[in-house]
Amino acid sequence: MVSEDIEAQTMISSVEDTPKAVKEWLAATFTKQIFGRRQAIEPPKFRSIVQAVRASMYVDKITRKTSHAVPVDISPSVLMLQEKLNCWDIDVFRYDSLTQNKPFRGLFAEVLNRYGLVKRFKINQYNLENYCALVEQGYNVHGNPYHNAVHGADVLITTHNLITLTGFASWLTDIEILSLLFSAIIHDVEHTGTTNNFHICTGSPLTIMYNDRSVLENHHISTAYRYLEQADCNPFDKLSKDDFREMRGIVVEAVLGTDMSAHFTQIKNMQNALFSPSSVNRNTAMTLVLHCADISHPTKPWELHKTWTDNLMEEFFKQGDKETALGIPNSPLCNRQETLIPESQVGFIDFIILPSMNLLGDMFDALLQVQNEEAASGGGNPGEFRKVTRPWDKPLSENRKRWKALVKPSGSCAECLVARDRGRFCVHSPTSHTF
Repeated sequence: MVSEDIEAQTMISSVEDTPKAVKEWLAATFTKQIFGRRQAIEPPKFRSIVQAVRASMYVDKITRKTSHAVPVDISPSVLMLQEKLNCWDIDVFRYDSLTQNKPFRGLFAEVLNRYGLVKRFKINQYNLENYCALVEQGYNVHGNPYHNAVHGADVLITTHNLITLTGFASWLTDIEILSLLFSAIIHDVEHTGTTNNFHICTGSPLTIMYNDRSVLENHHISTAYRYLEQADCNPFDKLSKDDFREMRGIVVEAVLGTDMSAHFTQIKNMQNALFSPSSVNRNTAMTLVLHCADISHPTKPWELHKTWTDNLMEEFFKQGDKETALGIPNSPLCNRQETLIPESQVGFIDFIILPSMNLLGDMFDALLQVQNEEAASGGGNPGEFRKVTRPWDKPLSENRKRWKALVKPSGSCAECLVARDRGRFCVHSPTSHTF
């Protein structure tokens, strides 16, 4: 186990006002339990960042929408909602409903066209629609409450917003943008609705295939590329061999980076890199963007975040039901009768979301600072450049306050304190405690 995981587990276990069940979930989900992190080949650094980034490129990259759009047949109501794609509060559940639970076909084409990628890479319209149909089916094959096509669409939209609203797209090449957006749309395809630890504990076929290492993430990548091999389903068949090879390398690293057990290692690596912003490399930065987009639902408006939370908890509980049926202990937060949802969300926000989103914003700020310094040295006025915005800050703060208000205070008796520490509710009466 790497030192970052040991430090994280020590930090989590030392916090006094967090229930034991929540601590166990955080440690089990966001740190490595069995194997260490795979050593990745060092990716290239941001090349010529101070020379390549200019304000004109930034504005062009954010606002560009070519006239060579893929003519996907979509309704006027969907087109109206697509106009809000650059809004942090877009309602992806409504989008899914308006598209009759087929969100990817029009959405992926629209997002790609906002960067001119359909024309740039000669993306085949027919193959694109066929591929998106396969991905939609793959997401929904297990009937998951949370890890389904709506989640995939949400991560795609959030990734798009993270790289446009902050200007990060201006630091990326076209093939890198295409790779990151493709990673977002396929990052959880054919998710089983159960965790990696569940697969490992039950010895599932996927565990045997991927040797206990990032089981689901490897499956998502493999599935996505198997889909590309089906007839008339490869929208990237006009890419050069070099572009396709580079794209695959980015996709593999980014999706593997969504393995939650690698969280603290990924955070530590970026924190170290930001001591010298020029050392931040493209792959590491893109991987952090996708990881943050994947866990971003607490940064959305309460109505959306609450729906996501309900769906995720139901998926956890379904896993708990399977564990009970198999006669194995329930994983943390998977017991329907004992899980404290408000406490788990406060812990999730405090230990995972807030540090991750703050670091992401710091990364964007560091890159913008490089740009502004180059502008100043060239005689420009740094004040003319747009500062990085953090649209996630306000809703995240508001959501934490709402969850905190829902936390049930512990009683003073020993039985109540034990119940809280085990993640159980305690119902008081004047003369007794019922658990």
